[in-house]
Amino acid sequence: MKVIIFGASGGIGKFAVQHALEKGYEVKAFLRNPSKLTIKHKNLTFVQGEINNYNEIKNAIFDCDAVIWCVGIPMKKYEHMESLDGHKNLLKAMNECGIERLIDWATPSVRFIKDKKSFIIVVPGFMVGILFPMAKKEIIGIADMITASNLNWTIVRFLAPKDIPFIDSVKVGFGDTKMNFNISREDIGAFMVEQLSNKTYEYSMPIIGS
Repeated sequence: MKVIIFGASGGIGKFAVQHALEKGYEVKAFLRNPSKLTIKHKNLTFVQGEINNYNEIKNAIFDCDAVIWCVGIPMKKYEHMESLDGHKNLLKAMNECGIERLIDWATPSVRFIKDKKSFIIVVPGFMVGILFPMAKKEIIGIADMITASNLNWTIVRFLAPKDIPFIDSVKVGFGDTKMNFNISREDIGAFMVEQLSNKTYEYSMPIIGS
């Protein structure tokens, strides 16, 4: 399988690259500045590009089997919704190239039909709406676009990613599982990669924590 990872040099993306390579996948790393990703591997290809450039995205993904999106969004300083615009390009390109599998991310601010009313569902979404209204609007807009598409999608939801040790074990739920909000960025990246071979959460939005 060949997978392309957007935001490959970011806090989560670099771990997604690492774990995808460890699982034997061919990996394309799509990033603005290739020098920021220091991983070297025979199965790793660097693609320099911008997510606001449709042709660069299409040319990068045309021979891939799946896409993992790890591009972050700003919390406060918003000039425009870059990730939302990038997703418009991505989904169009995936449809034109016949690529169906997309693994993306969000927070519990995005609601899912399986969610149970609980603290992790209600309170964070409320607080994010007050503190980071534009970020919440963008995240929800992206999720709405993905779920309305004809893609085979998984949206991994989480809160409070940290640069803490990898534990290789996450709790998964829909508001019905007690978990710690803090989770390592490596555990998030590894979980996203795991979904390439795991059908459990296809067309679903699992919440993960520690």
